[in-house]
Amino acid sequence: MIACKAGCRTSPVLIMTMAEQPLRIAAMADLHFGKHSRGTLHDLFAEISANADVLLLCGDLTDYGLAEEAEELVADIRAGVRVPIIAVLGNHDFESGQADLVRSVLERAGVPCWMANAPKSAGLASPVFAGLAGVLAGAC
Repeated sequence: MIACKAGCRTSPVLIMTMAEQPLRIAAMADLHFGKHSRGTLHDLFAEISANADVLLLCGDLTDYGLAEEAEELVADIRAGVRVPIIAVLGNHDFESGQADLVRSVLERAGVPCWMANAPKSAGLASPVFAGLAGVLAGAC
């Protein structure tokens, strides 16, 4: 909520108050979801949905960067996730040259997808999540 500080007249001072409860963020990385992974995350997705407000999927969502793998992941997402999701593609999601298809599959399922490891020539802006990617510091 944004409100004017009491007593402000000509140059109001705005104060932003925080929500009464903290935002609960669940983050997962290195899912490496394959063609035969369907069902493996149902229980975890159900637990996340019960305990978090948002889910971040942080890179290497698929094993080989295939659209079919993304379709399998989306099936599990639809079956078990009940909170908003944001995804960031990792290096494995680019491995087969189908990153645009992987992204499209996720976005058609309602999962906004940033391409953190997109080649610079792609001209895509991406957010940076602080942390470690494997053994090297980098984008999520």
